[in-house]
Amino acid sequence: MITGYGHFVQLAESLQWDEQAIDLTADIAAWPSLTEAESERILGLIAGFCVGETAVSIELKNFQTATTDESMAGCFASQARDEARHARFFDRVATEVIGVPGKNITERLDVLRERVSGDLVELFEVRLPAMARDLADDHEGLTEAVGLYHMVLEGVVLTAGQHALLEALAQLSVKMPGVHKGMELVLRDERWHIGFGSRVIQSADVVDGDMEQILTNGEKAAYAWGDLISPQAIDKVVQLHRRRLKAVGIKFW
Repeated sequence: MITGYGHFVQLAESLQWDEQAIDLTADIAAWPSLTEAESERILGLIAGFCVGETAVSIELKNFQTATTDESMAGCFASQARDEARHARFFDRVATEVIGVPGKNITERLDVLRERVSGDLVELFEVRLPAMARDLADDHEGLTEAVGLYHMVLEGVVLTAGQHALLEALAQLSVKMPGVHKGMELVLRDERWHIGFGSRVIQSADVVDGDMEQILTNGEKAAYAWGDLISPQAIDKVVQLHRRRLKAVGIKFW
């Protein structure tokens, strides 16, 4: 049995960064020079991150209270802090660089939801909150919740979007260094989040049927970004999802 999560908390502390310290001046200047296709893709991806990161930063509190393991609870608390920072960073990009209207994040999300697929909204604003509510009532569902959140939403959906945004930024005719830097820092945080979730799954007594469900959910969720993600990128993230599950003990392929 693999136990102990304290090193993830220590890692999280060493990786802290300030979203307000990222200079978006060059990005603001570059935005009007983007082609329509470029700006539409960047906007769609940023919108998805605003929706997803805002939702996960809210729902993680139920994960933290569902465990009596202090080191695991500390990981959930550290992760919630990371996700709140990610949400603030993407909201900065949406407002300062792109110019999304709204007096607050709630009003801006009303605008941004129109830019993402219904499948992505359903995953983060329907399925995740429902899972978190169930977790608040029944702490026995923690492993299942980690399977959805860490392995599917973070390991597949957000990972696919992160790599797609970095790819899109690299292909632009003008540079957006602030967004690129922030995205790399977000991706760095997400790596330890997924590593922590994998450890939770590996330490739990998860039956093959549950693992198959995580696999199936991940493969389906890979398409949540719609045409913002290429078929090749979807296949790549699905294969990564399969490798992660195999590493934590799945046996059926």
